[in-house]
Amino acid sequence: MKALFKTPYFETLDDLLNETYQYIMGNGNRVIGKRGSIIEVNNFVATLTNSRARTSYSLDRRLVRSKFAEFVWYLSSDPNKEFITPYISAYNDEESENKKILGAYGPKIFGEKNNGISQFERICEQIKLRPETKQAYISISDASDYRIRSDKHSSPPCTIGLHFLYRDNALNLTVYMRSNDAYFGLPHDLFCFSMLQEMVCVKLGLQLGKYTHICSSLHVYDKHIERLERYLSEGLFEHLAMPVMSEFNGRILQYIIEAFQDNDIILELDTSELPPYWSDFTLFSDKYFLKYSKEDWLSLFKTEELKKIAMNSVTV
Repeated sequence: MKALFKTPYFETLDDLLNETYQYIMGNGNRVIGKRGSIIEVNNFVATLTNSRARTSYSLDRRLVRSKFAEFVWYLSSDPNKEFITPYISAYNDEESENKKILGAYGPKIFGEKNNGISQFERICEQIKLRPETKQAYISISDASDYRIRSDKHSSPPCTIGLHFLYRDNALNLTVYMRSNDAYFGLPHDLFCFSMLQEMVCVKLGLQLGKYTHICSSLHVYDKHIERLERYLSEGLFEHLAMPVMSEFNGRILQYIIEAFQDNDIILELDTSELPPYWSDFTLFSDKYFLKYSKEDWLSLFKTEELKKIAMNSVTV
């Protein structure tokens, strides 16, 4: 009898990316997409066993600051593209109205809904009241997001939803994608969603479990193939993981949001008043990163793990 449900397991992001990229290049099909020619594989699924191993050790994947910024953009619940474009200029091309990205994830996850609470708050309450629930699901796209579109950069959210499931004494997360850019989108999505997974764990006092990524269309654009091959040529990397997330409250999160905003807001707290984890997290923002020399910037880190990530994965 054939074995069913044999999901590929990987301990780190680099392990996952290395094998995934090799598989796409060896087994993908050429498709002409709305945004250009792609090499595509269908019904992709992979599990990260260590959800904190969400950053790359590769010299070619120096995208850590943009990942940190995108997650904070989610936290802000602000769809304004001026928040994120200083870190990810590609959002200038996304579908927007009055500078607001129409498919922005932050308002969908952290924005208040008709019942006065956010989807994030709702799934936390569901898990708290009944840990074994199968209904702790955050919807990212729904019927209202789908219509006939012809513009190059107009589309519904790439993510369908996030399913949190507490099993084997740990909180696992499965993310469902309709479409995913394997070179830029996959590493960013995995980072942001596994951070969200750990936030739920910290809030509820749960152990962090596995992260599973499911995608109907995982693809590489022609313009990224050379960079993907350069990544593969670097070989395998030593394992690298973020430290355990510290507890947080509204004041800490607001400080982090303001630190990443592209404005002249005077921050009320000094990083010395934050837990080491969140202090180091904040250092990846422009307000700190652009203020210091590389050596002085690195000297501000308090956790060895995040300092190592900064040293090896950030272009200065």
